[in-house]
Amino acid sequence: MLFNGAVEACDGTVASHDTLPVTITQIGVCLVSYRGNQGSWAHRIFRRDLRTSSRRNPIDETMELLERRRKRGAVDQQSPHDRLADLARRGIMAYAERAVLLERSDSIWRMGHGNPTPYELVTGSGMPELLRASLVLMKRLVLEHKRFVFVPSSTTARELLTIGNALQPLEYAIVDSNEDFLARIAEGHYRGEAWGELKPAVDSLVEECGPKVVVGMYRASKLSPAQMFYAHVDHAHEAALIAMADSVLQEHRGFPMLIDLADGVCRASFGATTFAVSTQLAYAQAGEPFRYLGERRTRR
Repeated sequence: MLFNGAVEACDGTVASHDTLPVTITQIGVCLVSYRGNQGSWAHRIFRRDLRTSSRRNPIDETMELLERRRKRGAVDQQSPHDRLADLARRGIMAYAERAVLLERSDSIWRMGHGNPTPYELVTGSGMPELLRASLVLMKRLVLEHKRFVFVPSSTTARELLTIGNALQPLEYAIVDSNEDFLARIAEGHYRGEAWGELKPAVDSLVEECGPKVVVGMYRASKLSPAQMFYAHVDHAHEAALIAMADSVLQEHRGFPMLIDLADGVCRASFGATTFAVSTQLAYAQAGEPFRYLGERRTRR
């Protein structure tokens, strides 16, 4: 299933360039298989808060701009003021990964990173439009395609890790369904008229997709830690075997190498280093190569 191209994996990456004049966020997604086929897609989001209008008082416009910028976080640093923006970036990337798996892959099996119904998509990441589109996407993946396996990098469920570390190499255990996880998210996060209209659709996702997605643990080798995986209830056995077979290729990590391959291709194509070079070149062409760079970026 792996080396004949019957399994394709998708992973994404987010890179941001935050300066005073403009904030640019690049989201890249790559689809790979062991057959050598690959595809890559990228989208850039620009945030520019400086706007001028001849109809308004320039002093009022300037004071309004300064107030908006005062409420934002520090330039080129992580800040709790921009936490929603960070969640939105992760939500768009999660949607893009699953959309590529559904729309661009021709393989029988689809392998993804994380949860097939992640928090960012079930809540819409603060965007009703994203939630509306995500509900359709997740239902198609779970109820129609069915042959998928998702492996997250980590989990906060220590009880599942305890079960996983009790497994022998090449053993797996189906522990639970995804219904409780979705139900906890559906209990909140939906306030206001726009969100209230989508609440029945979220409840439908919980009822229809929750019991269909199972949560399991596996161990690929004696050296590796246990890993969590998500699969459709009707194809969980084959999904676990595919995940373990791919993870055996990295005996020390015990993590699917196909996901690592997708991540490597994505970082090489759309990573922070590549993205920084293109933005710095644009500033240089505009005659301002260093003016808006932070101190750390020019430190030798």
